[in-house]
Amino acid sequence: MNPAVPVFAASARYRAAVAELPTGTRKAGSVRGSVVDIPGSGDWWTALLHAQAEGAVAAVVGNPQKVPAEAVATLLGRLSIPVAVERPLARPDDLAAALAARSGGPATLVTIECSAPAGDEGSALRDGLRWAATLAGGPLEATSVPIPAEGGMALLHAATSRGHLPVTVLTTRLSRMDALPVLRVAALGEVRSVVESGPTGAGVRLTTSSVGGSTLAAARYESPARLALRRAVDAATSGALLPDLADLLEDQRIVATLLQMHNQG
Repeated sequence: MNPAVPVFAASARYRAAVAELPTGTRKAGSVRGSVVDIPGSGDWWTALLHAQAEGAVAAVVGNPQKVPAEAVATLLGRLSIPVAVERPLARPDDLAAALAARSGGPATLVTIECSAPAGDEGSALRDGLRWAATLAGGPLEATSVPIPAEGGMALLHAATSRGHLPVTVLTTRLSRMDALPVLRVAALGEVRSVVESGPTGAGVRLTTSSVGGSTLAAARYESPARLALRRAVDAATSGALLPDLADLLEDQRIVATLLQMHNQG
């Protein structure tokens, strides 16, 4: 049996996740040699580099709200430890399930609809872009002018093995600052995938439709924190790097282009 991996958890959610993984993890009293929980509410990019410098073997960034240009510049090329990023609306297991349900059926068009108050639009749009890149089967690139501050439409394309696939983005800025962001991503083709954000903490609702009918993906009972920690622990044990941080920074690059002259968080 492999020894339990030490976890230095700063937040209650990740301390609970450690308790839910009793055979693979244990609480640690220091950063060195541990998987480190880094809250995503502050300057998490700086804390991430500090954790690496102090000897962390892996890290989890919990639901980062802001990804400013400073974060991108600070992190690029400077990290050597695995980093799992908790993204409740773009969970790796949900992304994998959506692809599996399509059974290789290529998309012909992907659409993103995102409604959010100012300050939340960047975070919601990042998750929509991650879904779009996954369902389209390739990285995204903006091909139109930036979206106005009040909302509007933009055109992107995904570079796939079959050529450029069109991806449309429609954003709406909500006037109520306490309104919950709403995200809807659809991949069209012979197989249709529709991803819709649910209530706070409920993740997403994934529906897949084809000539054989429609199926609703099973609900996820593993919390986003537990999933992210489990993946970070696995990576620390195996030495494998994770794509999470590179994906986050790439999604932010597109967000910064689309929301060029206003909120880029």
